[in-house]
Amino acid sequence: MTKKDDRLFAPFSIELDEHPKFVGLSDAAFRAFFEAVFYSRRRLTDGFLDERVVLRRWGAEVAAELTSNDPERPSWVRVDNGWRIHDFELHHPLRAYIEEKRAAISAKRSEAGKQGAAKRWQKDGKAQASDSSETETETTTPKGVVRASRRKPEIPMPDDWTPKPAHVAYAAERGVDGRHEEGQFRAWAASKDARYRDWDAAFRGWLGRANPSKATPTQRAQRTVMLATELQEIEQ
Repeated sequence: MTKKDDRLFAPFSIELDEHPKFVGLSDAAFRAFFEAVFYSRRRLTDGFLDERVVLRRWGAEVAAELTSNDPERPSWVRVDNGWRIHDFELHHPLRAYIEEKRAAISAKRSEAGKQGAAKRWQKDGKAQASDSSETETETTTPKGVVRASRRKPEIPMPDDWTPKPAHVAYAAERGVDGRHEEGQFRAWAASKDARYRDWDAAFRGWLGRANPSKATPTQRAQRTVMLATELQEIEQ
């Protein structure tokens, strides 16, 4: 599985180095122009360069070059408390757009996780929890020599992964909303590109750290009995 490339990129014209505004720049000023764009993209400053950052990173002479390399359209424009990259908004996405896009992606992932969790928890119990979830085992050769097997590789969450009956019972025992926690677990795993050798064990650990609901001990006991009965019916 190829990891998605989430890096930010900045577009530049391939004729930029031959433009009259840049041909006469010193090496330091030419480099500073690019570094300033990268800095603004990372920090989401919409082209604004704080005076303290400019003076510390590139110096007053470089700033003066980039402020005077064209009489009408210099690379940098002096503003209060710093400089602004000329026409930054015409070539790069602004902070508001990026944050809106990130929020939409996060909401989409969260909703997908919740929907998937609701469907899977309705069908839980179809498969018994496997006792073969250990990440490292010992095997015996025909000659009786005991040796350690290779560890399983860390992998992203499999597409067909689903909570086991043991997870359902454990969630009920702790008074945890299993369906909600599965959705949160899936959304977290997707956002972090998480990788585990044993996703069953990872989810059990997640349930163990989840905050119990406000149900009373009696209600939790009743819920455990109900879920156990459902699992028995599914297994028959």
